[in-house]
Amino acid sequence: MRTTKRRWAMQAALCLVLAVPPVLAADEIAIIVHKDNPAVIDTVYVTRIYTGLLKGWPDGSPVFPLDQSDDAPARRVFYARLVGKSPAAMKAIWSQNIFTGKGLPPKVASPDAEMMRIVSTNRNAIGYMLASQVDASVRVIARVAE
Repeated sequence: MRTTKRRWAMQAALCLVLAVPPVLAADEIAIIVHKDNPAVIDTVYVTRIYTGLLKGWPDGSPVFPLDQSDDAPARRVFYARLVGKSPAAMKAIWSQNIFTGKGLPPKVASPDAEMMRIVSTNRNAIGYMLASQVDASVRVIARVAE
């Protein structure tokens, strides 16, 4: 009887471990901007950009937000931890924004290399990616822990 309970507990623990995306197990999400972008913003400002409430940087220039693909583990972590919403809830928010004419959702740029390439060449761009993949071509303005 004890062996059965112990085996069941081990199997349950293994299932929980396997449910965590392995690529994010020890990585953070970095929110990145162009290295020459002087904006000083906090995570609340970033949340307002990604929910469509803000369309510009503090200096008035337009912001160009980039998103990960729907199946990217970084996207789930970013929206859950920073915005407090699931990707499905974000789709609903953007559907409403589109329908009411408030704006269009962020452009999808995936994988991380494409995200970094676009941000490094567009002064108004903002994106997020695995912190371990960031190089000196962009500036990290915040990190989101898993």
